Amino acid sequence: MNRLTLLAAPAALAAALVLGCQDSGGAGGAGHDAEHGAAHPTTAATRSAGGTDQAGTKVAVANIRPSQAASTQPSWGTPTGKITFTQTGGRVKITGDLTGLPPGRHGIHIHEKGDMSAPDLMSTGGHYNPDKHPHGGPTTSPVHAGDFGNLTADESGKASIDLTVTDITLGGEKNDVLGKPVIIHEKADDLKSQPSGNSGARIAGGLIEMQK
Repeated sequence: MNRLTLLAAPAALAAALVLGCQDSGGAGGAGHDAEHGAAHPTTAATRSAGGTDQAGTKVAVANIRPSQAASTQPSWGTPTGKITFTQTGGRVKITGDLTGLPPGRHGIHIHEKGDMSAPDLMSTGGHYNPDKHPHGGPTTSPVHAGDFGNLTADESGKASIDLTVTDITLGGEKNDVLGKPVIIHEKADDLKSQPSGNSGARIAGGLIEMQK
């Protein structure tokens, strides 16, 4: 299944103008969607109880917290933040902001097990890969359903993500990610080494749960 990397919210929907004509019975025009890229975070969708808004959009969040292992506790700060998953139809938009990261790139993935009991987060298993694809980046296909590429933290430790994919769901029959963890890694994902991109220790994470 193809993935889409969209670095901004969808652009405006074109208006449809219908003109009537007595001789021909009328003629119509059609609208279309346009999507463009930008490197800025977006805000989460409007939500109601149960994680579903009035239009039927599903919303889930992962509250990111630092790992507790001494070997992965950073001296530069405390990685925290929130990542929001918004599913509309067959697309899931992932947006969010984090702070407390060391400047530079950090691999970000969904992992396979919702067990975050280990201080070093190794209890979360490997990357979420229900379709048995090779590891890669968000712009390549096929890849692990949990491959989200890298976050880039600025000099103050702030990073954001804005990505849209089509190979996961929130509570759907196929590739459901609810209850699975988002994991932030110490180093950059090289997007090619198998099976996980050589991105180092797991320095932070949070479970994907429906917004209440």
